[in-house]
Amino acid sequence: MKILIIIPVFNEENNIEKCIDSFQNQTYKVSNIILVNDGSTDKTSEKINFLSKKYKNVKSYDLQNSLSKPLPGKKIIKAFNYGLSKNKVKYDFIGKFDGDLILPKNYFEILINEFKINNKLGLASGVIASMVNEKWLIENMYDKDHVRGGIKFYSKEAFKEINGLKESIGWDTLDEMQLKYSKYEIKVFKNIITKQIRKTGDRYIKKKYFNQGKVMYLLGYDVFLALVGSIKFSLKERSLMPFLKSIFSYFYCLVTNEKKIVNDKLANFIKKFRYKRIREKIGFNI
Repeated sequence: MKILIIIPVFNEENNIEKCIDSFQNQTYKVSNIILVNDGSTDKTSEKINFLSKKYKNVKSYDLQNSLSKPLPGKKIIKAFNYGLSKNKVKYDFIGKFDGDLILPKNYFEILINEFKINNKLGLASGVIASMVNEKWLIENMYDKDHVRGGIKFYSKEAFKEINGLKESIGWDTLDEMQLKYSKYEIKVFKNIITKQIRKTGDRYIKKKYFNQGKVMYLLGYDVFLALVGSIKFSLKERSLMPFLKSIFSYFYCLVTNEKKIVNDKLANFIKKFRYKRIREKIGFNI
């Protein structure tokens, strides 16, 4: 079974070689890796060009006219899709990964085995650990069954079912809701620990909660779900500001009637899914 990995890369000159070396050292070999320089202002372009010469299964490209700053969502997936358009090789699995990761050697061996024994598995990953006080600690800032945006690994069939990745903020929740809607399973395996050199979200911290509020709107959340989500952000940070930023962004999108990234059927499915999760967490499930 062939694996295609696409990595959008922005200012990763210090990390990308270690990242790619960890992909090359896998016990289950990766067939093809596509690196896309996404407007980097450092020597990332030279680094990925070097890696494409060092390894036969690595190709490198520069996305022209990409903004020279880190932005979540649309910019990253535009680079991913550009890389996908350059692929000429058949694949059975496709992954969207970040360029600052160090994978354990058996990462893909474990995941491929899980896909083989479960034909309804559409998306899978391990967990991410970042350095905190000189120790690698597993990050637990998201739902336990949420596959993080930097380590998405899909079966080809599931990837095709959702028509690939949407060039929008919120893409990394949209894909999971689409898969669940199509009856695919999503698994996060706690025994596969990937090291992330840069802590999650560091690049996007200033607009983090404005973006979260917008995502809730784009995914079709109703006002109650948006309020609950925004309250959770504040409780986690022990500050009122996350709530205010998130709910302001949600209502701004509502008032300006911004176009959602879901149709009515998927929006209703997402709302039902979120309400079910709320009932489960409070111990009231019927």
